[in-house]
Amino acid sequence: MAEYDKATRPEPTDEAGRFTIILDDQWTIGPKLHGGYLLAVLARAARETIAAERPGHTCPQAVTGTYLQAPEPGPASLEVTVLRLGRGASQLRVRLDQGGPAVEAAFVLGPPAPPTPDDVEPAAPELTPREECPRSPSGSDDDGRGSLPIMDVVDTRLDPRTAGFLHGRPSGEGRLAGWASLASGEPWTPEGLLVALDVLPPATFDMGLSGWSPTMSLSAHVVAAPAPGPLRVVQWVERAGADRMHETCRVWDPAGRLVGHAHQLAAIRR
Repeated sequence: MAEYDKATRPEPTDEAGRFTIILDDQWTIGPKLHGGYLLAVLARAARETIAAERPGHTCPQAVTGTYLQAPEPGPASLEVTVLRLGRGASQLRVRLDQGGPAVEAAFVLGPPAPPTPDDVEPAAPELTPREECPRSPSGSDDDGRGSLPIMDVVDTRLDPRTAGFLHGRPSGEGRLAGWASLASGEPWTPEGLLVALDVLPPATFDMGLSGWSPTMSLSAHVVAAPAPGPLRVVQWVERAGADRMHETCRVWDPAGRLVGHAHQLAAIRR
C-alpha cells in the first residue's frame, strides 16, 4: 500500500522547476489514475518549487486543472512555471507529461487561513456516525466503475442514507455524502484535500445514472489546513445532461470547519 506522502512526492531533477515521479497504481479508479490524486501531485511540485523563497505558501488556495489525457501508472515528468511570487500569494502553472501533455493546472499558493470570529461558512452537515457507515470496498463493481484500488488507501464511507443506488434504489436527488480518511493514518494536508474533494462516486449515481464519469476539468479552493481526523464530504449534481455533468463538492474537518470546496465538469458515459 503506497502511503499518501510517498505516492505524491515528486523528485527534483538538476533543472529548476522540473521533477519526476512514479505515478502509483494504488491510486486508481478502475484502470485510470484518480483525478484528485493527480492534482495533489502537481500541487506538491508547485509548492516545492517555491519553498525556499516562499516557505509559508503551502496551501493550494485555488486550483484549476484540465485533464488532456489519462496518464498511466508509472514514470512521468512535471514542469513548473512560476508566474508570480507575491508576499501574500504566488501563482504557478504545472504540467504533467507522459509521452505528451496529460494534465495541466494553474495554482494560487498561499498560507492556510487561520480561523477567526468573523468567518462565515456553511455549517457541517449531520451525517450517520462514521462507525455505522460501511467502508467502501476496493474489489467490487457495485457502481459500474470496475475495481477501486484507491479505496484501499482512502478509507471512504458513504452515508447509508445517500447510498441507495448501491441497492438499486437511487433517491433521484443527485446528492451523496460520507466520510473520508487516509487508511495509513496520515493526517490530511491542504494538498491532500484535492483528493478528498474528488473521492466520492459521481453524484449522478443517485439519479440512476451509473457508469464511467471521467473528469474533464476540476476547480478547487482549499481554505485551511484541516484538523486531524476523518473529513465530512458532501457532493451533489448542479446539472446533468446527455453526456456532461456539473458537480459540486464540499469538505469539512472534524472541528466542523469548511476546509475545501470544488466544482467539476465530467463526462457521462452510461
